Amino acid sequence: MEKVHIAVSQAYDVLIDRDLLAQAKQLLTPHVQNKKVLVVSDRNVEAAGYVSKLVEELTSVAEQVTVEVLPTGEAQKSMANVTRLLSRLAELNFSRTDCLVALGGGVIGDLVGFVAGIYLRGVDFIQIPTTLLSAIDSSVGGKTAVDLPEGKNLAGVFHQPRLVLCDVSLFESLPSAVFEDGCSELIKYGMIMNPILLKGLLERPAALKASDADLVEIVKICVELKASVVLEDEFDQGLRQLLNYGHTLGHALEQVSGYQISHGRGVATGMLVFLKIAVRQGRLAPEAVEKFARLLHTYHLLPERYNYSTELLQAAMLKDKKRRSQTITIVLPSEFGRCELKELPIEIFMNVFEEEWLAYGQATS
Repeated sequence: MEKVHIAVSQAYDVLIDRDLLAQAKQLLTPHVQNKKVLVVSDRNVEAAGYVSKLVEELTSVAEQVTVEVLPTGEAQKSMANVTRLLSRLAELNFSRTDCLVALGGGVIGDLVGFVAGIYLRGVDFIQIPTTLLSAIDSSVGGKTAVDLPEGKNLAGVFHQPRLVLCDVSLFESLPSAVFEDGCSELIKYGMIMNPILLKGLLERPAALKASDADLVEIVKICVELKASVVLEDEFDQGLRQLLNYGHTLGHALEQVSGYQISHGRGVATGMLVFLKIAVRQGRLAPEAVEKFARLLHTYHLLPERYNYSTELLQAAMLKDKKRRSQTITIVLPSEFGRCELKELPIEIFMNVFEEEWLAYGQATS
């Protein structure tokens, strides 16, 4: 079993291996023994049998185990569900010494983390990610949020988990498209700060699969990369914004599509468009575009041309959390495997984006 220690203000460990869910009793006992536990999950995870397996593991050590199962999809990251879960905790007489468990992907992890952060001004929670995307991204770092009608992740708090239990064998039950969404974030890590990881993905003889023997090591590398950034910037005021490469446009595409465009595919398009902006500005060589697009196509992350107007996307991007008054911080590649933050006046950014988005549409039509 691999362990990555996240030495932030409330330190915790990320445990990574196969078949960890079957060891949940042993691994989670220090955090749940003689406590009330609320397990929150979704219907797909329940159908896979993971909820019943976890409850079976915890029942003999926790004082009480209660389960809330939600429908699937981004729509569950809502203030309505926040109220639902807060009321449930109050009904169960949860105290500050009790614990929530998020068993699911990024939607469940973000929602549960937010609820844990605001109930009684903060109670413990544990992340058990069931997708590659949540394992290497949202389950680590303590950023929690839900969506508002006006935009994605606009209501949130920083609240670190007590433990992240990453059982990569759970990813084998994922539909291929969901696993590929996680590979989009994996590619992002390579592009922003790890040329060796990026080179390994490019030279891999076949696309990464959930059953591959080296998946544990790859997940560990990504968690270590995220940990290094979070340690430098726990509250997302500077360096941590590098992790948002592709997300400014990616989140806008998710929103304007009514979340029919998945997170990984939105981010993939965002990464490619902002790579093209960097090439246009002379930051790196033009051949980087074809090389990067080829990698994204390997994981089916560029499935179609999106016909959304620049005006619609610009309006969505202006609600981005990285906006500061009349400027916005964007992430641009400086070389193949390195990115940097660049603060631009809103008007200049919008002009640059419009030019590249129109060119992108023509190139993919």
